[in-house]
Amino acid sequence: MIIHWLISLLFTVGAVENYDGDEELSCKRRHGGIPLPLGVFTVQKEGFPDALPAIRTALSHVHTRSCILQGYRLEMIVKDTHCKTSQGMKALFDLIASRPRPVAILGGQCTEVNEPIAMALKYWQIVQLSYAETHAKFASSDSHELFPTFFRVVPGNRNTNMAKCKFVNHFGWKRVGTVKQNDQPRYALPHEALTTRLEHGFGVKIVHTAGVNWEQIETVGAELDELKERDVRIILVDVDEEMAATVICAGYHRGMYGDNYVWILPGYHSDKWLNKTHDNCTAEEMKEAARNHFSVEFALTRRDVDTKIVGNTRAGDVWEEISKLDPNNTWRGYLYDGLWTLAIALSHSMGDNAEFSHHKMIEAIDNSSFQGLTGKVKFANNERLGLVDIKQWSEGQYIPFAMYDGAEDEFKIIESTSKGWSPPLDSTITERRREHISSLLFLAMSLLALIGIFLALIFLLINFRYRNHRFIKMSSPNLNNIIIAGSICTFASVIMLGLDTRIVSPDGFVWLCYMKTWTLCLGFTLSFGAMFSKTWRVHSIFTNIRMDRKAIKDSKLFLILGVLLFIDLCVLVTWAFISPFSYTVTELPHIPEDNIVIIPEVEKCYSSHSGVFQAVLYAVKGVLMILGCFLAWETRHVNVPALNDSKYIGTSVYCCVVMSVLGLSTSVILQERVNEMFSLASFFVIFSTTLTLCLVFVPKVIELARNPVGNEPRAYRRGLMKSVVAKTSQPMSPQPRSDSSGDLMNKAESENKLRRRYLHQKSTQLWDLVEKLRARGDTQFLQQEWCLSSASPSSQERETSLLLRQPSSSNNREETSLTAAGPNGERSCDWPWVDPDEPSTKL
Repeated sequence: MIIHWLISLLFTVGAVENYDGDEELSCKRRHGGIPLPLGVFTVQKEGFPDALPAIRTALSHVHTRSCILQGYRLEMIVKDTHCKTSQGMKALFDLIASRPRPVAILGGQCTEVNEPIAMALKYWQIVQLSYAETHAKFASSDSHELFPTFFRVVPGNRNTNMAKCKFVNHFGWKRVGTVKQNDQPRYALPHEALTTRLEHGFGVKIVHTAGVNWEQIETVGAELDELKERDVRIILVDVDEEMAATVICAGYHRGMYGDNYVWILPGYHSDKWLNKTHDNCTAEEMKEAARNHFSVEFALTRRDVDTKIVGNTRAGDVWEEISKLDPNNTWRGYLYDGLWTLAIALSHSMGDNAEFSHHKMIEAIDNSSFQGLTGKVKFANNERLGLVDIKQWSEGQYIPFAMYDGAEDEFKIIESTSKGWSPPLDSTITERRREHISSLLFLAMSLLALIGIFLALIFLLINFRYRNHRFIKMSSPNLNNIIIAGSICTFASVIMLGLDTRIVSPDGFVWLCYMKTWTLCLGFTLSFGAMFSKTWRVHSIFTNIRMDRKAIKDSKLFLILGVLLFIDLCVLVTWAFISPFSYTVTELPHIPEDNIVIIPEVEKCYSSHSGVFQAVLYAVKGVLMILGCFLAWETRHVNVPALNDSKYIGTSVYCCVVMSVLGLSTSVILQERVNEMFSLASFFVIFSTTLTLCLVFVPKVIELARNPVGNEPRAYRRGLMKSVVAKTSQPMSPQPRSDSSGDLMNKAESENKLRRRYLHQKSTQLWDLVEKLRARGDTQFLQQEWCLSSASPSSQERETSLLLRQPSSSNNREETSLTAAGPNGERSCDWPWVDPDEPSTKL
């Protein structure tokens, strides 16, 4: 037995615990010494690195640069396993059969060799330390039972998984997707451990895990489609090199690359997989798809090359030394540290009486702590806690980006190489943005509305103060007050239209919905309805073909206005009871911006049947505006400033119609753009209302300034006569234009003659009608003030007067007097109208 053989040793070995390499050598190395056999498993065939140069260098340094194992000399027993299970087991049996048996075994490299050897060595109680084994099965939950004497000096998946978790956590990513290769336990097992640690240790949500394998290689695209559909931006991949190229190529064709995506792949310590020609992607497409991806792999050596390591040697010098021997050997640093680990553990496991303890050997390795070439050498649960490099593919090469030290549990970003990269978001962020009317715009429109209200109050004061003025009185001041009241309501609706939940509560916003709807609707009806009724009166009077008395009092106009208001109130009250308003927030179309999707929201007054009631109101207002336009067009030639303001009211009707149509259409089109909709709607309301007030009241203000007393009644009558004559003379055909004075004189005389005949004809018709009334005995009608005297000419006299009387410039006065008097010389009224002061003549 090994223990009996060790007892025969005559020299004690000083134990070395926690050797850090910084101590000065105070011992002298004795030449020769008792050999301690050490088994070494290697693979001596093409494609596998040669492990012996690095081991020999480490062995030389142990013997010459340290005080451990004084009096002893480690001797290697090299066995080639050919990376085959059968050859590996034969090599193991050869070592066990040799005398003396090896105190420990360094190696091997292939999992299919290490697994059966590690399971067998527990029965011989021999420690095996692998320098290249990274399979996750040796770190599973039952690994201590299956492989109690197996250690590995190379960092396993526990370190790389922790590095990935630290990396994800450092950038605050909370949503990730993963891709694992189901048919490869080397990648599937650590992937399951990774997802568990991310979810339970770091609170990262695994959105979806895409499973891929070579038997169903065509499903790779579908799995990536699922990741993209779930908006996964951070993707952790655990697959072999060839599968990694397939996954990256499939991601390229789905647009899953670029600055908005992060691919985290296993480290292969090589970039050859990127340079391979793929069936579906060219080399340029592969490089574009793999741009800025990350590779997580165990570090080949420590970065602080000036640190003194075990053997009191500078790390950079040792690395250069072993790199010259075999620069392509990925494991050379771990071979060096592995031999030092066994040497220090052997020195610790030897007691004062040179008794070797297998349990002390295992305990010594677990408690190892020294500075090695690959970082601080430290173990936990038979696992090396070592350095992990995180590299980024940039500009055709891997650049160090971050580092994780498992021994110290430290994660560090390398600032010098990470400044040019900006981490994306882990998903498309949904940002809800409540759209409110600009405060500056609201204040500006509110100020304009207040100015309009102030202007309306000024006009109301003037209208009330000068209500008895002849010019004001003949324009129906009561209806003008209604126009002002409606204008104030429409101005107030502009202010209420800009209020929202920044100022009022949601419950108050519901009441505000009613207020602005009712105010705008009733204000429009008051203003437009009053103008409509006045236009209707003008139309009724001046389109009276028989020219009989047309007395339309204000009461009839108020009745029309009352009917319009009653219709509005019926619709609004029914709307409030059947489909009341409620506060709601409506989402507008999403606005994508890089990794952010903005969801605009607008506050609205919701009513389930609002469309029906709006259609009814629009129909009523539309019919009213169409009729108003028709009446305004029919009375377009009426210009009687002395009696009414029909011309300006017609212009106001046109303005209201145009502005209402524009305001309604723009509010429907721009309902998703609150600022534009509010500004245009407010502008149309303010502009049309202000223009209406100015057209109706500014001429009155001008007349008040010109004639404050209102003592020119004849001028008002002449204005009325001028309007009537102008209207009746329209059908006459125009005369050819001539610039000579003789032609102008002839034209004036002809027109004068024509007008006199027309006037005489109407007077004759009037006399005939009066005679008929007299014959019927209608004394009540004949007692009117405007009626002619009782004496009436005979039919023969009227006919003679009509045929013999010729107009001339010399008898204008006589004819004028004759037309104003009866046949007996009695004075009659100028025209069959009552005095303009009576309310029935107000237009």
